Amino acid sequence: MPATKKQKSNIIATASLSALETVSARRITEEAYTSSESVYTPSNSAATRLISGRNNKAYLCHLGLRVQAFEILYKEFVLHYPQKCQTECPRILDAKMVLALVLIWLHSEMEQEVLGLIFGAPAAVINRSKDLGIQTLLTVFQSKPNDPRWEIAWPSSNKKAEFNEMVLSKTAIDFERGVLAGVFGFVDSLSLKIEHPVDPLEHNAYYIKCKRDCFTSQIIAFTPDGCICYVRFNCPGTWDDSEIAEPLYENLLSSKCHEPFKVISDSSFPCKRKFASKVLSTSKRNAVGVNLQDRETKRKHAVIKKNIPAVRWGMKSLQKWFGRLNLKLSANKQERHDSLSVVWRLHNFRIRVDGNNQIRTAYHGAWNYGENALETSE
Repeated sequence: MPATKKQKSNIIATASLSALETVSARRITEEAYTSSESVYTPSNSAATRLISGRNNKAYLCHLGLRVQAFEILYKEFVLHYPQKCQTECPRILDAKMVLALVLIWLHSEMEQEVLGLIFGAPAAVINRSKDLGIQTLLTVFQSKPNDPRWEIAWPSSNKKAEFNEMVLSKTAIDFERGVLAGVFGFVDSLSLKIEHPVDPLEHNAYYIKCKRDCFTSQIIAFTPDGCICYVRFNCPGTWDDSEIAEPLYENLLSSKCHEPFKVISDSSFPCKRKFASKVLSTSKRNAVGVNLQDRETKRKHAVIKKNIPAVRWGMKSLQKWFGRLNLKLSANKQERHDSLSVVWRLHNFRIRVDGNNQIRTAYHGAWNYGENALETSE
C-alpha cells in the first residue's frame, strides 16, 4: 500500500535525523510534542548540526539554498529580526535557526511536530518562530524591493531584447527564428489548494465544485533566465484566468512592451483576440478562422510546441523547490499572501544567486555557449 502523507513526513524526519546525527535510543514521549522536553535541546538539535556543518549538498537538500546563498540571505535577515521577545527575554531559537526553520518549512512538506523534533523545540515555539520568520523575510524583501537579487520587475526593452536572443539561441532555422522573434517570456496559471475558509461568502469564491475543494489562482510570467518577471496571485479559484491576467495583457499592449515583443503560453491559457499578437500559443481545435490542416500553420505550431515545455518547467520548479505549495495553504488570506510573497522573491533569489533552474539551463546556457563560441572564433 502507498504511504500516507503522515507516513512520508515521518520517513523524511527519520532520514533527516539519521543523516545529521546518531539518533539516541531514548523514547520519544508525547510531552516532547507540546513541551520543552524535546528529544534534543535547540543547541544540540539535528538542525543546529546541519547549519554548523556547512555542507552544500545538505543545505540544498533541506533548505533549497547553498551555503553561500544562505549566508547572504542571513546577513539581510538578522538586520530585521527582533532578537528578544516582548518580555525582553531571549528567544529559544536565534535568527539563523529561525531563517533555517522558515526555509525548511517552505522547502518541505514536514508537519509542525516533526520540525519540532528536528529543531529541539515544542510545536508552539516552532509555529511562532515560523510566523515571525516569514514576517521578517517579508520585511527584508519589502525594504529593498528593487534589489537585483530578488527583484520582480517587468523587463526593460534592452532586457527583453537580450531574453529574445536567449530564446533564438536554441535554433538556427530561419523559419523558427521568424516565429520566435520578439519572444521574451513564458506565461501560465498555477492553481493551489487552500484550507476551507470559515466565512461562507469567501468559501463560495474559492470553492470549485468539479474539484470539490478550495483553490487560489495565480498568473506567473517567467523569463528565459528562469526568474519571475510578473505575478498576480492569491486570487479566488472561481475567477477565470483571463480576468486574472487582465493587468498582464495591459502591460503587453502598453508602451512597456512595444513590437515585436511577446510571450509564449500553453493553448489552455485563455487569450482574447485583441491580445493575440502579444501571446503566442497553438490554436485550439474549435478555434474560429484557423485552418489547423494548413501546412504553414502546422509548422508554426510545431515551433511553438518545442518551446511550450518551458512554461511548465517554471511551475514545476516552484512546486519542487517549495514543497509547501503542494499542501493546502492557510485559509487566512493575509497569511497566505505573505507566504506566497516570500516564495516568489525567494525563487528569484535562488535563481540569481545559486543559478539552479531548468529554464535557465535550457535557454541561458545555450545563449552563453553561443556567446563564448563567438568570442573564441574572433
